[in-house]
Amino acid sequence: MGKKLREMTWDDYGISKHRYKELSAFCLQYGEKKSKINRGISGVNYGGLPKGTLKGDGLTLQAIRNVSYMSDCRIIEEAAVKANKLIASYILKSVTNDMSYEYIEYDERLGRIPVGKTDFYAYRRLFYHYLDILQCEKRQK
Repeated sequence: MGKKLREMTWDDYGISKHRYKELSAFCLQYGEKKSKINRGISGVNYGGLPKGTLKGDGLTLQAIRNVSYMSDCRIIEEAAVKANKLIASYILKSVTNDMSYEYIEYDERLGRIPVGKTDFYAYRRLFYHYLDILQCEKRQK
């Protein structure tokens, strides 16, 4: 019989301290990437003149960046849902804002989180496990 979810450790998921920090930093960029997507291509200041040595025009580069930002945000959201659909919004809030259980236990919009602290952190570790897998799959494409 395998371990219970709440007994799973970073080692069980094959996530080192440094990989965790990398995944955590990736999540902290979520809001920034979302806002850049929301500004979209209309936020590009492009006067039609070539700039620097980059290939392509500003609109093309911004469109490519937007696709990358959307993909990054999607895999963070997907990992949260895979970890636990019921508390995915709480996981997302925690990992993208570096907030502990105590700060998200009750949210005015979401209400009270339906799991205890130990279970929440178990699901959050599971989230990072899924995020690690999804990032690796993205790199292989």
